[in-house]
Amino acid sequence: MFGQDLRRRIGSLLSKAFPMPEGRELEALRNEMELLKAGLHPSRGNGGDNPEQHTPRTAASEAHDHREMRVLRQEIEILRNEMLENIAALNRLEILTLGQRIQLLNDFGKELPPTVAGRTRTSIKPRGYSFGIITNGQRNEKLVRLIESIRRQNLTNDVYEILIAGCVDEFSGRDGLRTFSLTEAAEQGRLGAMRNVLAKAATFNKFVCLDDDFLLHSGWSNAVEAVKGDFDLATGIIVNPDLSRYCDWVNIIENYTFLRSYSETFAKCQYVTGGYGIYKDHLFVDHSWNDDLGFYQGEDVSFSRKLFEAGYELKFIPEAIVMHDDERYRQKGYGVIRLKSAEECMDDCLLSLKLEQLCPRTLS
Repeated sequence: MFGQDLRRRIGSLLSKAFPMPEGRELEALRNEMELLKAGLHPSRGNGGDNPEQHTPRTAASEAHDHREMRVLRQEIEILRNEMLENIAALNRLEILTLGQRIQLLNDFGKELPPTVAGRTRTSIKPRGYSFGIITNGQRNEKLVRLIESIRRQNLTNDVYEILIAGCVDEFSGRDGLRTFSLTEAAEQGRLGAMRNVLAKAATFNKFVCLDDDFLLHSGWSNAVEAVKGDFDLATGIIVNPDLSRYCDWVNIIENYTFLRSYSETFAKCQYVTGGYGIYKDHLFVDHSWNDDLGFYQGEDVSFSRKLFEAGYELKFIPEAIVMHDDERYRQKGYGVIRLKSAEECMDDCLLSLKLEQLCPRTLS
């Protein structure tokens, strides 16, 4: 009933506005609707005779639309990057205030949860530190800084040693250094093979695995010595030169690295980056890095999985801080990226700001 009444009213209105013979109101309404359609779709054919026929677009208009879309996508990506930078800034603040936060927790008789992992077996070798460094000989100035950061620790000469494997000609014969020439393994990027040689040759019960572009904080040894209880393997905070986070307390999910909150407890989906880790000697009785894996083939992820599947847990020592001494790396949100060179950024870039994506953690 309502529909019939509405049609009568529309018909009466049309007859007053456009007088025409009786019974033609509906036809007039259809004509008006076709005119409205034509106004909404100006690219279609005239008069609605062939509404499916489109006026061909020029190559210039398509190129313009394509460029506009690319700019829009990059602007969206800039907003995304700004959000991720804010997350990184919050993590930097967490690192900078860590000492006060830990002291406050201690005042209340509490600890950060990741420190619960303990020792499962007794060490075979005497107590002390064997710092095992691998190098390809391309960053000797950084390696010198790393050696100096080790020697500045609060450790007497009888409880630590420095071992270096890889391309070591420049350091061979220097006082206080034990070198192992493994040039072929270094050139092939077989990082695990070099680490296995060092771990086997280590004198002391704590093997500190290091890449040649890392630095130890001046209070590093004090932090490790102050640990309550014991551990099988451990790590600490790793910062980039801008004080954002490197791959320290991390998950590996679908070959991507995700930074975890420092308040989260250990989980088997974590891994220890090959650049820095502290391993007790008894681990190497039954386990070792894969000798055959090369560059970016996840030798550290593979080794971590072996240890965690065997029942070992990772202890987190927040104050045992090291720096990844490479200006190209920085935190982006909950991941870590490596910046490209300026020359790479200029290729087909519409906006002046270079956009970065999270780098996948490749596995063999």
